[in-house]
Amino acid sequence: MTHLTRDLDGDEGFTLIELLVVIIIIGILAAVAIPVFLNQRERAFDAAARSDLHTLAEMEETFLTDNAASYATIASIQAAGETVTPTKDVTLTVERFNSSLSYCLSAKHARSTQTYYWDSAAGGIQPKSSPGCPVTTAGTAGDSITG
Repeated sequence: MTHLTRDLDGDEGFTLIELLVVIIIIGILAAVAIPVFLNQRERAFDAAARSDLHTLAEMEETFLTDNAASYATIASIQAAGETVTPTKDVTLTVERFNSSLSYCLSAKHARSTQTYYWDSAAGGIQPKSSPGCPVTTAGTAGDSITG
């Protein structure tokens, strides 16, 4: 019986130092993980904008082939029977278009700082550092749609 009571008198919990060490480790992990998580969210928003931009560019090419041998606004594309449905919080814009020559599109997610451009005359989506469309700089202004 005395042996049993001696075992109960031993360690009964964590010391304050042990608890502080665990809290510090959790704090360090959180300091590393939170910025990584926020960066991944912005990358997901940018991916949605680029995907919608690519889809709108395909619709422009389809409109050119099927309808009027001309590029068009988003309203004209929708009037021709296509459904332009951007992702939530993504704004798609037809910046400008030149009949059947070229077009410039842009896409921006409301929770991202980046705007992406698609210049058909420059070969498609432009680099992240691009301030706009490098080749299609003139033409008829288009319209926008937000998801």
